[in-house]
Amino acid sequence: MIKRIYFLTSEIVPFAECYPLADFSKEIPIIFNERKFDFRLMMPKYSFISERRYILREVIRLREMDLQYRNESLKASVKSAFIPNTKVQVYFLEHDGYYSNTIPDLYQEEPDADTGRNAIRFGYFASAALTTLNYLRWRPDVIICNDWQMSMIPLMIHSNILDRTYFEGVKILLVLHSKNPLSKYLLDDYRSVGIPDLNRDLVEKGKRADCVAAAWQYSHHTLFISNQEDLLKKYQIDPVFKKLLEENKKRVSTFKIKNDTPEEWQRLANEIVRIVERI
Repeated sequence: MIKRIYFLTSEIVPFAECYPLADFSKEIPIIFNERKFDFRLMMPKYSFISERRYILREVIRLREMDLQYRNESLKASVKSAFIPNTKVQVYFLEHDGYYSNTIPDLYQEEPDADTGRNAIRFGYFASAALTTLNYLRWRPDVIICNDWQMSMIPLMIHSNILDRTYFEGVKILLVLHSKNPLSKYLLDDYRSVGIPDLNRDLVEKGKRADCVAAAWQYSHHTLFISNQEDLLKKYQIDPVFKKLLEENKKRVSTFKIKNDTPEEWQRLANEIVRIVERI
């Protein structure tokens, strides 16, 4: 039975909230914690998150971790706090430059920039989040990657940057909450973070590739979560995803959130448990 789950996300209520991903990233960890799963949760430490208000503390074991990223030797650090009024611990990955965006423009890109900021900073998050496991001396059964921002995780695992053997047998569940044009990263940005080889069928106009599509081949299952609109239909309109969906029907599930009630979150948690036990 699967018990160890690594849950990676870019938003959690009340620390950062732009769209329904943040509610999901609060409610589901609470439920898994109540069900006694060994559940680790990580998000970026954005500059607007008050360390004093949420009582963020240093994690001695995760302070100044050695990290190789973009051909540089870096020191990555993590702090922790609890989701208010719960026993759910959250790890916060720090970086003075990468996580200075503000609400509501948390993912805003510079229109004419030569480098995509999201690709670089979420590539950093992926690399650091995976490196953290070595310092924790903890190996998950499943890694849950939430939405397009976390799609770099499967790509990093299968790159030559990290020790792949550490992740042998670890299952990847990709949970999608939106379809966002910002997920299309420049090929130069992939190369910059250490991912030089992408499936050429995913490349659009020789310049960009959707990170969700790129991560698809390395994910064991994809769960589409819809609120008002049918998210799966949005992806089916896209020619790249239409082909991927047709080729991988057995590795796709959908869930429609009907309302924001404890019973509905429990129902969604049950669906996630069914998926992770099956993969």
